[in-house]
Amino acid sequence: MLAFLSWLVGLTISYTLSTQHKVKPAVLRQLVERTAEFAKRIGCEEVGEPLAGGPDHWKMWKLPDGSTTGEPVAALEGWSLRVMPGEGCKSANFGLCRYPGVKGWKLTSWCKTQYAARYGIEHFLACHRRVISLLDLWRDFGIEPEVCDEGEYWQTRSLQQLRRRVAMYDRLVAAVAGAIKDEGRQVKAGRPRQWCSFQTTVLLQSCSTPGTSPNQR
Repeated sequence: MLAFLSWLVGLTISYTLSTQHKVKPAVLRQLVERTAEFAKRIGCEEVGEPLAGGPDHWKMWKLPDGSTTGEPVAALEGWSLRVMPGEGCKSANFGLCRYPGVKGWKLTSWCKTQYAARYGIEHFLACHRRVISLLDLWRDFGIEPEVCDEGEYWQTRSLQQLRRRVAMYDRLVAAVAGAIKDEGRQVKAGRPRQWCSFQTTVLLQSCSTPGTSPNQR
């Protein structure tokens, strides 16, 4: 359950790289190779090899009842790279691909940096900034990323604000973990489930970042 919680909850950078311009595969591969070199230079813990293709794209649509569903769509072509910025982080993908039914070139990914803070706040700050630096690199390549940074560092470049946001998310994670434990005790005692507490709901609302994430988790 705690492993699932760490996947579900936590401060995350979500982003989409895209362009409508024609891109030669050879040039794209060079950009991905330069990304790998840069990731190593700024201290990313794991940097994979450039790969033909990329992560699946989620095709979403509305159901008659108003709910949303989707299915993964494999890339037709492209190049991508998997990077793990530091201990405690999830990996992130960089590159561009073509997908059936999608105009131009695109790649959507996300990186949860929250749990890098387990190894110290300075470690967390370094990991989070590495992801932002890689997005800055792609902007320098001429690709304008669409970014939802729950730490608000992308838009503010404020370490003070990033510290505040990760502290807020730490409280959120603790509240959700506490609510899960409380629910387990209530079930064992034969009492009705009351997921989740008022405090958890308030924290969930306070941690929401204005704007829409390019990768709805």
